[in-house]
Amino acid sequence: MEHPDPASNIAAFRQTLAALTNQVDALAVQVAQLSPVPVTEAASHGSFFVTGLTVLVLACFVGYYVVWRVT
Repeated sequence: MEHPDPASNIAAFRQTLAALTNQVDALAVQVAQLSPVPVTEAASHGSFFVTGLTVLVLACFVGYYVVWRVT
């Protein structure tokens, strides 16, 4: 049983690596096109009214819970 030439293995590996690199690049382009909302928009907060209302409701809930658990 003969062993394959290491140089041919390296050449085949390089070809496979080049093909995979091209596929990864194409996949990265597809993922970038699928992203419907830019990251900066997704990371931004909502309106001030919604945030304030949420804080108010949570503060009332926590305050009510604390008062009725203490007394």
